[in-house]
Amino acid sequence: MRLHYDHLTLDDTSLDVQIVVEIAAEDGEFTFRFSLANGAPDWTVREIRGPFVTAPMDEEEHPALIWPLGAGERIVDPRRAGALRQPYPTRLFMPWMALDAGDAGLYLAYHDASLQTITLNADASVVPGAIELSFGLLPFCKHGETWQSAPVVIRPYSGPWHEAAARYRRWADTWYRPIRSPEWLRTATGWQLVILKQQNGEIHWPYADIDRLIELGKENGLNMLGLFGWTDGGHDRRYPIYEPDQAMGGEHALRRAIRRAHDAGQRVILYTNGQLLDMQTEWYAEFGPQTAAVSERGEPFGETWAKYKDGAPRPMAYACQSCGTWSDKLLDLAKRVQSLGADGIIFDQLGSCHPMLCFSERHGHAKPTQAIGPGVAATLARVQRELHAIAPDFIVMVEHVTDGINQIVDLTHGCGVGFCPSPSGFPELLRFTFPEILATQRHPTPAMDRNTANWACLYGFAHEVEYRYWPDRLYIEHGAVPAAGDYERVGSPPDVATMRRLAPRESAAYLRAVAEFEQRHADLLRDGRFRDVLGFAIDNPAVQAKAYAATTDLGVLVWNPTATPQPVRVTVENAQFAAADAPGEEQVDPSTPLPPESMRLLRYRLTTRHDTHAQQ
Repeated sequence: MRLHYDHLTLDDTSLDVQIVVEIAAEDGEFTFRFSLANGAPDWTVREIRGPFVTAPMDEEEHPALIWPLGAGERIVDPRRAGALRQPYPTRLFMPWMALDAGDAGLYLAYHDASLQTITLNADASVVPGAIELSFGLLPFCKHGETWQSAPVVIRPYSGPWHEAAARYRRWADTWYRPIRSPEWLRTATGWQLVILKQQNGEIHWPYADIDRLIELGKENGLNMLGLFGWTDGGHDRRYPIYEPDQAMGGEHALRRAIRRAHDAGQRVILYTNGQLLDMQTEWYAEFGPQTAAVSERGEPFGETWAKYKDGAPRPMAYACQSCGTWSDKLLDLAKRVQSLGADGIIFDQLGSCHPMLCFSERHGHAKPTQAIGPGVAATLARVQRELHAIAPDFIVMVEHVTDGINQIVDLTHGCGVGFCPSPSGFPELLRFTFPEILATQRHPTPAMDRNTANWACLYGFAHEVEYRYWPDRLYIEHGAVPAAGDYERVGSPPDVATMRRLAPRESAAYLRAVAEFEQRHADLLRDGRFRDVLGFAIDNPAVQAKAYAATTDLGVLVWNPTATPQPVRVTVENAQFAAADAPGEEQVDPSTPLPPESMRLLRYRLTTRHDTHAQQ
């Protein structure tokens, strides 16, 4: 079907803008393609929104909305979702969504690998008792220009939501080419994220005290150190100037500390921010105005950061990711970090950075929508290529996930819904669709209870603990229980309730046991493919279970998050039971109830070969 509109009408004015909509039905799905030709002087077509799918929501029974935010979100009652309008790739990590009823659903996707900005829209406020789904395509088509969209795909499916994820992955496999990461990353259990010097200048961990962090890593089993605030400006200040701090010991002391970490088996990642420009620096005075992403009025986009309530906010501009000056700067930072002896660099915020557009005509992007996603991908590919030639085992991390960007990234610092336990979090979405993506959980607290460690293990996330403030250090080193006022100056304190009920040594001991357990079964839990609940059956809904598949084995990881022992009976077809294991246990009887807040891995030998790299 082909729909042709030879003009648009606005307030009784006819505009010479032609729009063609081509609709096709093939292989059980519908595709929509939009094209336009703008012959209207002084007019720019900024957005085409559609197709619109309005789904009635019954009061008693309605589908859930699967939404690609963070690591995934499952909104059980979309009627209460309000009006969602979020951009890909600068917030959402995939350009598809679904309405899922459990045994059937509707897949809606924009199949475009260019990383140009679009929006996904889910609006429950337009039609009473219904939700309206659509895509916002942003051509920014000026007078005399033409434009054509990629296909919007709408596909009804039968079966669980995995059918929708598999449809997207089949398309993604036509362009998704993940890099090969260093072998050492396979054995990375997680990291201690440590802010050495805070935004207000307080030094919490001088370089000499990195030795203490090394010892803490031995206690909790985490074999990476993420050093934030390692520079003279401290954390979230003076970006993008990153140089070692004399007050913390100077460059030679930092280099020596990194070598000692290596001697102890620790890998060291140094922090930089991938987009923020502190507007109060000499660097910004010289380079900022030509580097910042700007609005149509030429004003820089940005945000402010104040880590302490009694501190002055630091105004930060966003860099345009397509600006050559910024691409050069990020490459220089990676080379500088590597020259200090670090094993990797993290570009904070870069996996899902703001703004969604840049209107500068000096940065080399043809359209505002091409400024961010394509620019990030090009720069990261450049950094990987040049750093690999210098140090093949050096890794590049980013914060946030975006599918097209993460194929160029070694490790992701998890951020947002789905990277920590929450009611609407749905990490199954990321882990099933892109099981190759390595990511950390997000846990901004210096200690971790058993169930949080178990949760991260269940979903295959590397572990994280964070030491950001002085009371964090007093707690983790000396067991000092935080008082009510210890964090009153802090804008984003840790989970003090967890710290009060949990002794740090107890936390570290169980986390180490989980890390060692994951290492023992790296063939499944690291190299295997996350299969969610496919391939097995379990008879106790109080127990959570996920499957990991390797070539000849299937592992079913079972977790009892409750406070009472739970019976566990797992059935796997075409397989023979091989072994059982659990964190901190020498022998495990799989027939016994699973203790409270505990995990167990049940290994099965498949009688038919399973290709872990086959299309889903």
